[in-house]
Amino acid sequence: MKTTYALGSNTDKIVGIWQDVFLWAVPEVRVTEAFIKPWVDRDELEIDVNIINQSRQLKTILLGGDAREWINNAGKTILDAPEIKWTLGHTALTIDPVSVTLKPGETQKVTLQTKVGNRLKLWSPETPNLYMLSLKISDKKQTYDIKDIRFGWRQFKLSGTDFLLNGKKIQCVGDIQHPFGPYICSRRFAWAWLQMIKDFGGNSVRPHAQPWPRVYYDLADEMGIMVLDETGLFGSSINLNFEAPEAWEHYAEHLERLILRDRNHPSVIGWSVGNELFAIALLNKPSKEVAKKWDDKIVELADRVPAWDPTRGFITCDGDRDLDGRLPVWSKHFGHGLKLDLLPEKKDKPMIVGESGATYYGKPDQLYQFAGDKPYISYYGRNEALAVDVYQNVQKMAKPFLAYYSPSEVCWFGLEHLNLGYGDYSRLPDGQDGVFAGKVYEEGKPGYQFERIPPYVTTFNPGIDPSLPLYKPLPMFHALKAALADKPCEWDHYTELKIPKPAALPQPVHSEVFFIGDKTGALAGHLRKTGITFSKNKKSSVVIVDGENIGDDQLKQFAAVMKSAKKSGRTILIMTATKGIDSKILPLLPANIETTNRTATAFNPGERSEWGGYFTVPALYFSEIDSKEPILKQGLSGAFVDEGTIVFDASGVDWSLFNRAPENRKCAQVVLYEKLQKPSGVAMVTYPLGKSVIAVSSINYLVDTKETAAFWERLFSVMKIDLNKDNVQSGKSKKVQHDLLLDGPVDSK
Repeated sequence: MKTTYALGSNTDKIVGIWQDVFLWAVPEVRVTEAFIKPWVDRDELEIDVNIINQSRQLKTILLGGDAREWINNAGKTILDAPEIKWTLGHTALTIDPVSVTLKPGETQKVTLQTKVGNRLKLWSPETPNLYMLSLKISDKKQTYDIKDIRFGWRQFKLSGTDFLLNGKKIQCVGDIQHPFGPYICSRRFAWAWLQMIKDFGGNSVRPHAQPWPRVYYDLADEMGIMVLDETGLFGSSINLNFEAPEAWEHYAEHLERLILRDRNHPSVIGWSVGNELFAIALLNKPSKEVAKKWDDKIVELADRVPAWDPTRGFITCDGDRDLDGRLPVWSKHFGHGLKLDLLPEKKDKPMIVGESGATYYGKPDQLYQFAGDKPYISYYGRNEALAVDVYQNVQKMAKPFLAYYSPSEVCWFGLEHLNLGYGDYSRLPDGQDGVFAGKVYEEGKPGYQFERIPPYVTTFNPGIDPSLPLYKPLPMFHALKAALADKPCEWDHYTELKIPKPAALPQPVHSEVFFIGDKTGALAGHLRKTGITFSKNKKSSVVIVDGENIGDDQLKQFAAVMKSAKKSGRTILIMTATKGIDSKILPLLPANIETTNRTATAFNPGERSEWGGYFTVPALYFSEIDSKEPILKQGLSGAFVDEGTIVFDASGVDWSLFNRAPENRKCAQVVLYEKLQKPSGVAMVTYPLGKSVIAVSSINYLVDTKETAAFWERLFSVMKIDLNKDNVQSGKSKKVQHDLLLDGPVDSK
């Protein structure tokens, strides 16, 4: 435990002042704070106004105002829609002024009330009607202050298990986002995210684990997106210090300032006092008494909310359930699969699932149940698994039971990362790629001004790169949209798929292998460890050759083997790992073969290979092994490969770039890797030569883990070599501790 302040979600470790800061000149007599309470159920608009007299004289003033229609004149195109453009319409209602006397230095709270009487149109996601309230402080001589506050005429309430907007049940479906980089401050990017939510049929958003720039809440008001507003108490960062008494004072002040800042936004439906605060106890492992004390402190924090905002009963600690029934809303985060059994048995209050799915952590074996081999083979295939999962969760959990549902980050995982200003896939992007503003930074100008936006930092393109769309939807987006609309789609059904058992191995035929190479070298040691017995018989039916290190005497042996190969009916395996094929061997082969600069962490089996047919795609996945070296450091190419039969080929995707990396990096790396032009990644190939078969492998046999050990044992068994089980060693492995941020939520009750 480290910090006593609300540290917020990840923003790429930005420090210092990185958003606009303003210094205002204010009058001595002024409005310091105003809270508009739209009591729709009793047809009353109530405004709490704090006023101050900082002059040295007694002041008797009049406080009143009027509400005028706020008309959004922004355009409809990507370029026009995010721009601020509005006018005020007719005066909808007038608030009669009241007289207030203020002593020098005195502050007073004044409550204004007026009946609405159908003079205000209701705010809702479908009709985001807005008004501007102008509060005026004046006397007979002068006007001291005018305070403009935008608001909406609407009311949110809880009723049993339902969430009500203007007296009618409404279900919220939205999105969350871990923010990365300063570009999140742009109104354009805020608009793009909220527009994407509307496009899939959503109506809500939770600005994740910190107070976001005001433009997000302003746009939510204007676009009709309901906001679950959340503090910067980010529990799953595992950095909050719950032991320090001053921490809870800071947390309360932080929560108060958030509510005071945002409570006039009609889009804000409620307050989340934190995100996954249970994680502090889960991973710091205090005593039960201490953990209970921390829970009590969280509840005390939530209990403070009505004092600052009595108009919203929607109060949660997102992901922490309802803290033994003490919070008015039950909230949980779920990983992949349908978790109906983890919903509370007693359903007597609104329930929300604020994060759902394996989007940010799911590895191919966890997603196999939804889409089979596809999550191993490509980023798109992984997304198809996410699509199947989100469809059934919307249809079978969200719609029947929940007041609020959000998949985990549609904006990062339901859309493809964009190659802004980059398209030469023969090379990696560099500092010259991306979109450049083309204009000098203007000091003193408010708002976001970018110098360069690199490729792949975002999934949104709000007019930044004219060659690209606003976003590129993936299957997860399409499935979510279809599920919310009760429409069929390609991913609308779920039948659990299980990783198949590999085919039965052939009976062993060859008891010994003739080895050509240094019998004290690394390859010889690897073969012995796998259970291979070496023979002194040069006419053995299986010959394995160290293709990287071959002496003159050994070269003569190999030449003799190749000379008789057409008639002898042998299996000849040439193995390399990292150095390429010894040039002395090449003239003896029936066709040219070369090594390429290609690495890989997984293979696909060759479609026409008998040997490859004994392997499933999951069995050829080495992206999570405990090794600093990849399973492939060089590929094979040339006529030998073209004329032969591919046994294993490098996977087109590298999941080691995704696993255990943050959202902004993992998706970008994998998408870019798939698109890059790569040299041949053939890892093993067979070539017929008369009655014999010559095989060449560039698989890195120096990698020693339990997964690679199992692979080699199976491969040699497929070659019908009888392995000495007494010598077989399983390789190295280590236990990895669960990480909430990288391995997903904990689903236990």
